[in-house]
Amino acid sequence: MAMQHSNTSDAWTPEDFGKVLNKAIQAHSTAFQAVSLFGTDKVRVQFPLWNADPSAAWLDELEVIVPTDGATGSVACTPSKVGGITTLSNEIKDDTDPEIADAAAAGLANDIAHKIDAAFLANTTPKANSGLLSIASQTVDTGATITNEDPFIDAIFAAEAVGANIDRWVMHPDTAKVLSKLKKGTGSNERLLERTTDGAFIAGIRVLTDPKVDAATKAWGIDSTRTKVVLRKGTEMRTFDVPRQDAIDVRGIARVGFAFLHPQSVVRLYDAA
Repeated sequence: MAMQHSNTSDAWTPEDFGKVLNKAIQAHSTAFQAVSLFGTDKVRVQFPLWNADPSAAWLDELEVIVPTDGATGSVACTPSKVGGITTLSNEIKDDTDPEIADAAAAGLANDIAHKIDAAFLANTTPKANSGLLSIASQTVDTGATITNEDPFIDAIFAAEAVGANIDRWVMHPDTAKVLSKLKKGTGSNERLLERTTDGAFIAGIRVLTDPKVDAATKAWGIDSTRTKVVLRKGTEMRTFDVPRQDAIDVRGIARVGFAFLHPQSVVRLYDAA
């Protein structure tokens, strides 16, 4: 008798594994929480941009209106592959409940999420898309220490000046810890970083923390509508027999890319020194 779909637990099928991995990556990945998700089944995605409007002018009666053109552009994104594999002996597969499959999938998903975030918050990463440090973002010099809300207000207005609206802060947990101890002003008991059941906020904007934020960056201000994380064909989890070891391999694959549609909508708060 041979193993086939009809006599194999659904917990071991690629479809179920894929769902688990998708949910785990999106739940734990800073990149997926900080920006907008764009799903595709194509090798490459082109995001069209409207870069400039046609011009209007005040006119005299019967004056001829001179036509003008708008300007367009595009941003291309080719998702890169990130994946891992783990080997389970047939003994542990046979002698445990199906949760061993979930544990293996969750472990792979967790590290895939870490790899995605590391690339997203970096400059360049071999074999991955370039990250936030690679783009021509706006900057706010915080100096060595943030003592009040002013740098965040500066970042908000810097983004608004180019038509963007920051709706996410991303910072190192150590920075968030320091900010959570600061007060908004002298004599105030109101904390700079507010914590509620809905999360942490500065200037009413949600704060995400990630230990992979570089040491010089105090925070990233991001308009999530203008930065995309591209996920190609969801994710894939498959099992393969390893006859020589009497085992199975559990493999997780995700194809992910980053598209910065408007680099100046991103504001980096950092210590310029």
